[in-house]
Amino acid sequence: MPRLPCPWWRAGSAVRNRPMPPDLGLVARVADALLALGERGIRQKNVFSGRGFLIGKSTFAIVWNDALLVKAARGEYDALRAEPGVTPFAPGGERPMGTWLVVPADAIADDPELMEWIRRALRGVR
Repeated sequence: MPRLPCPWWRAGSAVRNRPMPPDLGLVARVADALLALGERGIRQKNVFSGRGFLIGKSTFAIVWNDALLVKAARGEYDALRAEPGVTPFAPGGERPMGTWLVVPADAIADDPELMEWIRRALRGVR
């Protein structure tokens, strides 16, 4: 029987049997970035085999393996999708899921870049 990719693994990645846990260091960096941006009342929740960040009931970012899923504002989606390495979030290689984008680890390796992506994600739910 052929091995199938994990349904939450982004298209183009290696085939896996199960999802990897979220990078806990990145989870901490996102939480720290939100505090530095003055965001209060953000809660965390397990989402799509990752760690989601929510305002109220709206998820705006998910640490997923070593990448970050962000909810882009509709008016910014095309421009953000054109950023190097950024791909639409398409679970299981299916149709892209709304305005969600996968931001690769190298695009958020530095704190200023991570903070900018967090700002963009917050605009996606406001």
